[in-house]
This record gives sequence, structure tokens and C-alpha cells, in this order.
Amino acid sequence: MTANVQAPLDSGFTATSTTDDVMAGVDLGGATAMVTGGYSGLGLETTRALVKAGARVLVPARRPELAHERLGHLSNVTVMPAFRS
Repeated sequence: MTANVQAPLDSGFTATSTTDDVMAGVDLGGATAMVTGGYSGLGLETTRALVKAGARVLVPARRPELAHERLGHLSNVTVMPAFRS
């Protein structure tokens, strides 16, 4: 087994950085993103940040009713019922 040495990215962001900090000045108008898990936790925050930056966001959902409940107030979000195998 090999060990991977991690190196800091020197991005200027820290553990206290917010989505507003990260997305400041980013214009995603005309872009489309797909966010799996986009209606809970980090996925929900990612969806909100992308919409705020102007992106159209597609969110596949195993529980579309819950996804609509949590995302209904956002424009440019399309909930896509996920198929189960």
C-alpha cells in the first residue's frame, strides 16, 4: 500500500468559509448543474448556492415529494424522480 501525502491547496478558504464566500463573483447564468442529494445536507446547500449564482439545477430524487417540499421556493430547480432498480 502506498501513502498519499496531502498538501494544502492555498485556496484562501477555511473551515469557516460559507457558500457565499466561495461563490462570490461567480456567474453561472446559462449553466446547468446536476446535484445528487440536492435536497438535504450539503447537497441542499450546493443547490442553493448554484441557483443563487444563476445556474439551472437538476436534482434527481428518490423521494420527489420531499425534494419538492424543500426546493419549492427556489427558481431554476427541476426535481427529477429517480428510478429504483
